[in-house]
Amino acid sequence: MIRFAVTVLTAFALAAPAVAADEPPAAIQALGACRAIADNAQRLACYDQAAGALLQSVERKETVVLDKQAVTKTKRSLFGFSLPRLPFFGNDKDDKEDEFTQIEEPITTVRSIGYGRFRFTLGDGATWETTEGINAFPKPGQKVLIKKGLMGSYFIKFEGNRSVKGMRVG
Repeated sequence: MIRFAVTVLTAFALAAPAVAADEPPAAIQALGACRAIADNAQRLACYDQAAGALLQSVERKETVVLDKQAVTKTKRSLFGFSLPRLPFFGNDKDDKEDEFTQIEEPITTVRSIGYGRFRFTLGDGATWETTEGINAFPKPGQKVLIKKGLMGSYFIKFEGNRSVKGMRVG
């Protein structure tokens, strides 16, 4: 009986954020509610009050506003990590165009980790490792192409080498 209760409570706890994420924050809802006021003076007063509350909410970091460029930059920086679908990144099927399936960056640092495998860092700070050996030693400044494969796998191709499997480690 206790297991059942814990399971039900856990399900509600996990479902609540998903429902709440579909609705805009209260400060934005208040701003939208002003549109329904017919009287110009009252509508302006409503907008002034709601805009002030929204700005205070942003200053207190209770509300975070992200533009599409910031979301795209964040998605790119997280390329290679397995993350859940997050509502502030968009869950619509239309967002597939913003999904990264590959990146190409110059290597900033590289070191051997044995057996022809390498750990390297990209310009954005992402650290990757090859999980298969290659014959040539990659060099800083050299471009690397990382492609998303099936079932969470990634393929890494250094200039002048064949593709090998790899993973993001940091």
